[in-house]
Amino acid sequence: MTASLSARGLSVGYGRVPVVEGLTFDVQPGSLLAVLGPNGSGKSTLLRSALGWLPPLEGDLLLFGQPLRAFERRRLAQRVAWVPQTFESDAGFTGMELVLMGRAPHLGAWGLPSERDLAFSRAAMEELDVLPLAGRRTGELSGGERRLLLLARALAQEPELLLLDEPTAFLDLRHQVHVLQRVRARVDRGLAVVAVLHDANLAASVADSVLLLRDGHVLGHGPTRELLSAERLASLYGLPMVEAVTESGVRTFAPRWTP
Repeated sequence: MTASLSARGLSVGYGRVPVVEGLTFDVQPGSLLAVLGPNGSGKSTLLRSALGWLPPLEGDLLLFGQPLRAFERRRLAQRVAWVPQTFESDAGFTGMELVLMGRAPHLGAWGLPSERDLAFSRAAMEELDVLPLAGRRTGELSGGERRLLLLARALAQEPELLLLDEPTAFLDLRHQVHVLQRVRARVDRGLAVVAVLHDANLAASVADSVLLLRDGHVLGHGPTRELLSAERLASLYGLPMVEAVTESGVRTFAPRWTP
């Protein structure tokens, strides 16, 4: 099976200064890779490189078995969707208009959405329980509501590879769980996902594999159940101690410190 995203000895950065170095991994269709690490470790930079915004300084980055440079922008947007960490929208757009933007790569010569495009957008909004926001102006919405609309926009895009930069930011616990359940359901139907997460417990519950980044270098990469441990997380985040608890087959992590 051809990997949806592959890195081989990849180093990326700004100008000639590497931000993250020595990345080698594959993301197969029907799998979710969670990227964990402290702030400034290169997680978002990795996603930007997968979008073609930052050419590799060293190594190779392949999409669907082909060099990224082989994709013209429209074709890339038909196969890869991105949910950014932050988004400043025009306050005049409605929720439905924002989600419909995900259909842009699929529109015909006139650039007008069809009933099919509207149906995909409605379905994505229903999937995330945000259809009531269809007529609301984005300037009236909370950060969490806008985050859900951005994810709906990405799902409406019908991607084969979904890149998520902190997809649970601004969301309450119920919506965090709901979003990751919906994403996981898409993965189980064949979608490939790379998700930058800050919560190791969410990564443990949803990811097939994890990539641990610290100071621009790989601290670990492998299957989630094998790689995520209290010791590795303490080292990753520079904590004196992390404890792991397993109950009913579910493993959770919590930092521990002395006053």
